[in-house]
Amino acid sequence: MDFARIKHLQEKNENEILPVKPGMLLEIHEKLEWENNRIWKFKCLVLKVKNPQHADGTFTVRGDVAGVMVEKIYPLSFTKFKKVILLDAFKTRKSKLYYLRDKIGKDAKMKSKITSEQRDSDLMKAK
Repeated sequence: MDFARIKHLQEKNENEILPVKPGMLLEIHEKLEWENNRIWKFKCLVLKVKNPQHADGTFTVRGDVAGVMVEKIYPLSFTKFKKVILLDAFKTRKSKLYYLRDKIGKDAKMKSKITSEQRDSDLMKAK
């Protein structure tokens, strides 16, 4: 893969790379063009981040939609995000949190590591 070309396209399009990490609880506001430009809110936990410093990196999130657990994969430089709000960040010792798929209730409980000033901050404007 030609990373110089990807970096040039990123600078040309002025796409910012989101500073997400595994264990972050996010509220993603995504613009849906096929539904009259409606903004869809999705509250989710970041399970993994692939290539976090590159423009072609992705992150996998897991959240509840109408009572069903859904996993989605987003690019780190996605242009259809209106806002990405950091609700909480949890202390993790692993880079892939796949074990949380099987946990329910108190078993899925994790310890928070951010302060009240960092809560409800928009990651799109963080840089």
